[in-house]
Amino acid sequence: MKKIKTWKQIVIDTLFPRFCLICNKRLGINEKDVCISCFCNMPFTHFKGEKGNVIERLTCDDIICTKRANSFFFYEKESSYCTIFFHFKYYNHPEVAVTMGHMMAQELKDTDFFNDIDVIVPIPLSKERLKKRGYNQSERLARGISQVTGIPIDTTSVIRTVNNPTQTHLDAIQRNENVKDIFALSANENIHDKHILLVDDVITTGSTTRACAHAALKAPNIKISIISLACSSYHKKYTFPSAQRLWYA
Repeated sequence: MKKIKTWKQIVIDTLFPRFCLICNKRLGINEKDVCISCFCNMPFTHFKGEKGNVIERLTCDDIICTKRANSFFFYEKESSYCTIFFHFKYYNHPEVAVTMGHMMAQELKDTDFFNDIDVIVPIPLSKERLKKRGYNQSERLARGISQVTGIPIDTTSVIRTVNNPTQTHLDAIQRNENVKDIFALSANENIHDKHILLVDDVITTGSTTRACAHAALKAPNIKISIISLACSSYHKKYTFPSAQRLWYA
């Protein structure tokens, strides 16, 4: 049966070749979206959920006390790795986000990062943006994480009530103002007394993630951990590289 599946994959790859999102070279049969060479050269954060990392510090404030935090790699404008985001945010390839979610979870599966987390909550999009894109990229990242960890996803407990302007060209102060009160807790009680994992695609100043966490904290007795696919390369100077990365399954 395994041989049949392998031959089937070979035939499909021959007829419909797949290419690396980063270098555009043809992918091998066991590679998905990103080739091994580009994966190994990815600008990893090396946080691996370590206590006190910059994402944890960014997402904590007077109200939020983040239990655990992680970001998979550093995002830098003009970098070839930006194409990953272009594909799942603007080129209508949500399956790429699912693959990235797999990678994010595989990196942490041998740590205690996912221990006692009850539910995954992707940062919600506004109804207008969701209708335009057709899907929430953070929810697709959450799907990949859920497929590896078995942790369920909740997309109804925290909602986005305001279609705020994009954060792209705003400074830190403007970003905080732009996301003020844009999220709300819904009427259901799905996350009450739970440890939730907020999932975002990119963390720059942490303003959007903090705003979402503030809304979630209106539920009684909850704990919050945070994970993102990437964070701004600006935060490199606040990090201490350590562990070697493993190729994803």
